[in-house]
Amino acid sequence: MSKEVVVPGDVVGVAEEYLPGENVEVGADGKLRAQVMGIVARNDKEHVVSVKPIRGNNSLLKLNDIVYGKVVAIPNDRTVIVRIIGVDNNGSKVVLKDDVTGIIPPSQLLNGKPGSASEVLGIGDIVRARVISKDPPYTLTLRDAQLGVVYARCPRCGHVLKWKSNELLQCPNCGAVVRRKVSLVEYWA
Repeated sequence: MSKEVVVPGDVVGVAEEYLPGENVEVGADGKLRAQVMGIVARNDKEHVVSVKPIRGNNSLLKLNDIVYGKVVAIPNDRTVIVRIIGVDNNGSKVVLKDDVTGIIPPSQLLNGKPGSASEVLGIGDIVRARVISKDPPYTLTLRDAQLGVVYARCPRCGHVLKWKSNELLQCPNCGAVVRRKVSLVEYWA
């Protein structure tokens, strides 16, 4: 029997067939989606689908740590995969020696508003996020005003984007304006 491994945002069933169990949420479209990276567990007798989290054994980060990471993938335009590169240690940034993976599920992007992740983040963006799980791969949130993009490049020409206003960044080279979920306390350009 093969194990079905899923990441946050992956469809694990439909509301007509299953009830959402642990680590599963129901979308407006009636699809049941994983909230964590893990292995799908279906109870066909009780019609419940759950996701058992995959846990690492080496906890580098703590709950509520503020981290910095690079967006490396947005596999289903809902979930965001982040390579965590540093942690805020009482105001000073500490670079991590090991590769650490973070996942931002759809519910942690914009105060739970549904939508596509690519509307608020882009591949290569550097984000400031808060850790909301105890073990790797760490679940991250951007749901506070101080969390979000701190550095981004133009998707057209590659120049560093400048902060224009709340959620808008502008390229000084080609003039492109892009929307991002920007950290309101820190932007590096």
